[in-house]
Amino acid sequence: MRARWRSLAAAALGATSAPTGGSGARGRRAWARGAASVAAAASASAGPLLQPWVVRPSSSSSSTAGGALVGSACAAGLAALAISGVPGRPPAFAEEDDDGDVVMRPPPAALTAPRDGSRIFFWGIRNAFPFSEASGDALPEADMRSPTEALWFRRHAEATQRRWRQLAFGPSFGAARTDAGELFAWGSCRSKDGKGRIFLEPRPIVLDDLGDAGSAPIFSDVQCSESAIWALTGDGVVIVWERVPASISERAVSSSRPSGLTGGKRVNGLDRPVKDMSVGASHAAFLTEDGRVYCLGSNKCGECGADPAKTAVASSCRLIKFPRHVNPVVRVHCGKSHTVAVGAEGQVLSWGDDSKIQLGLGDTRSNCGDERPWEGSRGYINKVQTGEGMAPPSALRGGPLAPSFSKARPTSSARYGEFEAHAQWKPQLTMDIPLEFERQVHGTPYPPPDGLVGGDDFTILMVRDSPDWFSPEEESNRLFCCGENGKGQCGRSLQTSQQIFSATKLPRNSFTHSVSCGSDHCLAVLQRVGKRKREIWAWGSNEKGQAGGSSAAVACPASRLKLPKDVRVEAAWCGFNTSAVVCSDRPLSRARQEAPAAATAA
Repeated sequence: MRARWRSLAAAALGATSAPTGGSGARGRRAWARGAASVAAAASASAGPLLQPWVVRPSSSSSSTAGGALVGSACAAGLAALAISGVPGRPPAFAEEDDDGDVVMRPPPAALTAPRDGSRIFFWGIRNAFPFSEASGDALPEADMRSPTEALWFRRHAEATQRRWRQLAFGPSFGAARTDAGELFAWGSCRSKDGKGRIFLEPRPIVLDDLGDAGSAPIFSDVQCSESAIWALTGDGVVIVWERVPASISERAVSSSRPSGLTGGKRVNGLDRPVKDMSVGASHAAFLTEDGRVYCLGSNKCGECGADPAKTAVASSCRLIKFPRHVNPVVRVHCGKSHTVAVGAEGQVLSWGDDSKIQLGLGDTRSNCGDERPWEGSRGYINKVQTGEGMAPPSALRGGPLAPSFSKARPTSSARYGEFEAHAQWKPQLTMDIPLEFERQVHGTPYPPPDGLVGGDDFTILMVRDSPDWFSPEEESNRLFCCGENGKGQCGRSLQTSQQIFSATKLPRNSFTHSVSCGSDHCLAVLQRVGKRKREIWAWGSNEKGQAGGSSAAVACPASRLKLPKDVRVEAAWCGFNTSAVVCSDRPLSRARQEAPAAATAA
């Protein structure tokens, strides 16, 4: 402990040493900004013990400025010692004001602003494509295997001065939400002869029962299940429109001009307003403002927290009981037949179907353990550190009764009998994320996840990978996936049909702004550290073109998709077999702006 304190104190004092390079005031200001960032991170995490402060670089010698910073830098070192190991992003950083002072300010709005745009590109199965003949969209004759812009959204955004913030997809329909909280729906159905499809262009979603307010509500979230559209109002009320495919069929074959989607009913049984929700294929989970989780829908595998042998369907909202130290819950997500939640202290719990090891409980396909901790480089490091012997390779084993099999201790937190269903109807703690090679030497664990998504039978955790004292601009994260991998859903390799938590192969030193999953494919919008351009990456099944590319083969590991150069990717959204990105217009450089003018003058 003393040695650790000395190292941190030395680092803090080292930050106060005078810069040896640079040009005068510029070098001193850069050095002051670095010292301010260290103190800011400590101040934000230590609470009222350390308050944000102002650094005024001295115009004389650098040692004077260094002496003025000794107290604050030492305090920053002590605070870093007190909070070391606690994850979190620094909520403030240093910048220079008009007077040349380095002050602590909140992060720029670009880092916290919601991602929205005026243009939307779709690809994947054509059934959920928002076709509009009046806007000039081409009728999709087959599944789209490359990003195609839906012109209706751009024209509507320009006419109403709105921007698109969220998309959701069902098997043959979809929904969109604007920055003003308005909802629109579209879809398609089979024609009468059964040889083609009839498309219904986007129309407003209308709520018939306005309640006591008497005005249309402002929606903050919209999601789709197999046959319904679910929406969350700003007041925490959940509204559901059921039988959406049937409603689309009725409006599509009607001789009159199709109207918007009407109806909608309120979901009852929730004691407090809902602040977040997640809708799977056949069940939904609601997170109330007091941190409680309610589930509703199918319970054939225990995904609604009830014994499936007694309750096959949760017809009303059912409260999920967690261990006491888990409450209040901060995140929840639904797959097809499983549910995952993140507790107040960063615990990850899951329940429901575990037949593809998507609950993250370890390799529960057998009651034997994993020998990888005692093999290869990881086994050698473990031998050097603990003196424990390594497991011999499989070629040198003497059969099932060989001593090497005793190394494979069970690493999963659940064990199933020979004829027992691989499912859990009570929330279970998931396994720790296995350390990658760079962290194995130091044994540094990963912090609690910052994001949680998943598909039909796989789960993805988004975890910060950079040190917690890094500024928001330098922060990076990684995606860890477990579950079914037969179609490359985990984005790592096709060596195993199912896998425990392992990192998805994406560019290192990058920050994932948005990640979304369909039934068996994923999209991620990431930005490399030090770069301004955002990139869109896809992996998983490409049977309907949902992962991009002309081939119907599996996209694994992830591949980068290209969009027009005049757009900037803001967010990605996936449906069952549909993919889409919300984009904004990218400002042209000065050279591109002058090129048309020069051509006109010539």
